[in-house]
Amino acid sequence: MKNATKGDLQKEKLLAAARKLFAENGYEATSTKKINQRIGAADGLLYYYFPAGKKQLLNEIIKQTTDNKTLAFNKQFDQLTGAESIQETLIKVFQIIWNILTKAENYETLLITVRERAVIEPEQINWLLRLADRIEQKIADYLRQQIMDQTLIDNDPGLMAELVLSVYESCIYRQLILADKRNFTNEVAQTLSEEINLLVKGWQPNSPRLAHS
Repeated sequence: MKNATKGDLQKEKLLAAARKLFAENGYEATSTKKINQRIGAADGLLYYYFPAGKKQLLNEIIKQTTDNKTLAFNKQFDQLTGAESIQETLIKVFQIIWNILTKAENYETLLITVRERAVIEPEQINWLLRLADRIEQKIADYLRQQIMDQTLIDNDPGLMAELVLSVYESCIYRQLILADKRNFTNEVAQTLSEEINLLVKGWQPNSPRLAHS
């Protein structure tokens, strides 16, 4: 953290400890005392920096991680080249999302978000939704350009992006949440490739799907 004060560093330590404990043991099972103990601090330190206690920590963890993921995605997406096929580009977009989500602190926050949905406030959920909307908009803009270049048929790029995102979300849920597999394996790549190819082929001019419609 650039030009961080001692207070900033203490807050970051508390956030990191809380994030790890929430992911490992759950929100309800994690006491403020355990969080302080994790960093070797006195019992009152947490409330000094986070007067609202665990709830404030949870909100800050989600907001901070979501903001960081948004910045990382935007930067890496904008660095993609246009030399690949549409399928290859969409798979690369997924790999960007996967690599961001599987970074340790992001993965911990993902687990917390899924498991602790009932205690997460609407404002924090909205941060997550805005991240998903940002990703969807980037994909829609890319597909809109492909339509203008006539490599894809004239269709609603927003709806197309929504379908792509649903494929991403399904793969992430199956692999990261249900199977707890954080490696981008050949199996994951194959499944994703098949599903993306099926979508894109249906959007390309003179596709068999269009010929029989």
